[in-house]
Amino acid sequence: MPYAAKDRQEFINRSNLIPDSRILDFGGMLSEELNSAVFGITSKRVLSNAVLIKPLLLPFKNSVFKSVVSYHYFDLVSSEKLDFLFEEAARVLEKDANFSFMIMQWAATNEAQKSNLLFNEVLKSIGALYKHDFEEISFKLNKAGFTEITVESIRHDITVPEKFVDEHLLMLGNLIKIEKTQGGEGLKALAKQYFHKVKEHGEAMLPAIHFIAKK
Repeated sequence: MPYAAKDRQEFINRSNLIPDSRILDFGGMLSEELNSAVFGITSKRVLSNAVLIKPLLLPFKNSVFKSVVSYHYFDLVSSEKLDFLFEEAARVLEKDANFSFMIMQWAATNEAQKSNLLFNEVLKSIGALYKHDFEEISFKLNKAGFTEITVESIRHDITVPEKFVDEHLLMLGNLIKIEKTQGGEGLKALAKQYFHKVKEHGEAMLPAIHFIAKK
């Protein structure tokens, strides 16, 4: 998402990362901003410093990273798997080091964000995106051994460019075709609502929640 470049940089600034320290980026979403970080990715991508990982068992020794960060990667992970991910993040972090990540806040504050919410609801319905409750996240962090957990709501004002809106519409069209061949029509109503909303109001990113927890 090139249109979110400023948001990614602000996330990095809030994370108080130590320059040139050993950082693990879950998901590799910050590859352009953190050139020296280790990028843990789950599928092969052309990316320098990338390590192909199984999130439930990271291929690193204990206490080797000064920071673990993740920009919206956990939106792609089910709640059941977060326990293991958080435990692994705690294992590879040094003592007193920080775990910093952002997840989506499923609450629209304007009409353009409601378009994005409808699109994300479609992705959630097919298991491509997951909705997480911040209280549940805090509980899981505590369970994994993290302390001094801070939570900040980040209010976005980021418009999704027309090019990416067109990609969303194309994706929804393909999903509806696939569903139709399988004898279903559950996505059609949501996609129709999205189509009318985005044509009238455009689309904007939803707010987010930024967690920082200390090992």
